[in-house]
Amino acid sequence: MTIYQMSTGRRHIALSGAFNRIGYNLSIEKGGGIESYGEGAALVHYGHRHRSPYSLRLVNISELCNPDVIDDLYHIEPDFMLFYKNEFLWNKRETKIAGYPDLVVEIWSSSNTQIDREEKFLIYSSSEKTEHWYIEQDSNEIQCYLGKDKLDGQSLSQVLKTQNGLEFDLRSLSLKSG
Repeated sequence: MTIYQMSTGRRHIALSGAFNRIGYNLSIEKGGGIESYGEGAALVHYGHRHRSPYSLRLVNISELCNPDVIDDLYHIEPDFMLFYKNEFLWNKRETKIAGYPDLVVEIWSSSNTQIDREEKFLIYSSSEKTEHWYIEQDSNEIQCYLGKDKLDGQSLSQVLKTQNGLEFDLRSLSLKSG
């Protein structure tokens, strides 16, 4: 038998699971006006980090003359993303999404290289409509951005709020200071 060591730790799983549960509940509360997706949902983008890292950007769906091109684009898999006011498109097999998420959350692990972090930041910050949060697993602090603009940081020890007024109460997952 072969045993594989996963790079996702217990805290990462708890945080991403909590975002997914709250996203699902928000969708029900808002009458289906919210779509949220966890790890495994592929968000497509233009550009390739090795060829031209500064060409990395999310796909504006109004630029797509044919949704079939979604399959030909590069993709990443955020830990959590939510669409509330921004439109998006699926490819035919519903495996890849194009558009500007209203919120993207990345939960950083020690396995995330600096290049991974920079690539994801370039992609998410390419949309002025996308709020993106970055959580270090060994901290309660969250770095928050809207497009390229840095927002006030948030903390897992408080109820988290998006610019659109959506709330995420993850205080039970806050690290206790010892």
